[in-house]
Amino acid sequence: MNTQYKDEWHEISTILTRMPLHIKASDQAGIQGNAIFDPVGTNEYIKAAFIHDSWQSNIPIPAPYRFLGTDVDFAKAGIIIEIQFSNYPFLLNNTLRSELFFKAKTEFVGYPTNLIIIVTKALMFPASNSTLYYEQAVNQLTALAKNKVFDVPIRLVGLFEQQNTIVPIIWTEYLSKRYSRTVNTRVSRECEIIAGRSARSRCLLRLL
Repeated sequence: MNTQYKDEWHEISTILTRMPLHIKASDQAGIQGNAIFDPVGTNEYIKAAFIHDSWQSNIPIPAPYRFLGTDVDFAKAGIIIEIQFSNYPFLLNNTLRSELFFKAKTEFVGYPTNLIIIVTKALMFPASNSTLYYEQAVNQLTALAKNKVFDVPIRLVGLFEQQNTIVPIIWTEYLSKRYSRTVNTRVSRECEIIAGRSARSRCLLRLL
C-alpha cells in the first residue's frame, strides 16, 4: 500500500478488524437452517462504518461508463472500495471497470482513480452457492497480474475469523427467507467456529 494512503488504510483495516461476524440461516436445499455468512448484514455494518469515517458511498458511475454498472461502493482520495460478496464472475466486472476508470483518470468525489480495494469473505465461511471467496479471488487476480492484464493497483482484502474458538456474532433473521433485506430480528450472540476437515473445507458455525 502506497504510504500516500496510510491514513485511509488505517481506517479500512480498523473498521474491518472490529466488525463482528454476521451470520444468518441458509435457505438452500440440503443445508436449510444452517448458519452461513450473512452478506446483507455485513454490507450494512460496513456501509455505516465507512460513512462514519467520511467515505462517500454508492457514487454514481459517469454516464459514458454506465454499461458497467450504476455505482461504486465507496470512494475517498482516489481509492475505490468494492465489497464483493456476490457471485464470483462479478469480480472481473469490478476489476475491468476499475481498470477503465484508472486509465481514463475518472474522478470520484473529486479525485482520479488511483487504487482499487476489493473486500471479500474467506472460504472458511459457509455461504450461498457460487459466491466469491478470498482464495478464489487470489487465484483469479494472480493470473491476471502475472499476464499483465491490468495496470490499476489492486489490493485484495479477505475477511477471516479464528478457527476452533468462540466469537461474538450478529445473528439476523429476515422477513422472508429468500433474498429479503428487511430485518425481522437482529441479536448479538456467540458462535463456535469449528474447523473443517481440511484447509479446503468450510467451517461449521455452531450458535451458542
